[in-house]
Amino acid sequence: MTTPIHTLVTSLLTPVLANSWAIELPPNPTWPAIVFEVATEPEEGWSAGVSYDRHDVQVVILARTLDEVLTLQPQVVAAFEACPQLMYEDASGDADYEADAEVYGRFVTFVLRTRR
Repeated sequence: MTTPIHTLVTSLLTPVLANSWAIELPPNPTWPAIVFEVATEPEEGWSAGVSYDRHDVQVVILARTLDEVLTLQPQVVAAFEACPQLMYEDASGDADYEADAEVYGRFVTFVLRTRR
């Protein structure tokens, strides 16, 4: 049985930072925090009789200081690089946390492929 993608991503992020969340942060979050979203598309035709899904995983790292964000980012990247389902890191950049202008953020998007 294939591991659900949200479970897989949580298992990658939790060792980096236990305060990691799927889809949205809880009310009144604590910092630093990581939140991720997944967009999935089926990929047909890679192997006869086998189906795969492509997952675009956007990880957002949020903290009160830019140093905290920049310290966590390479740890997140290393966690995904150790994942056999990783195809590649797609993009990264600054992220806004509109609920609090004093919170710094960076996003990293990874592309994973899992067998369906």
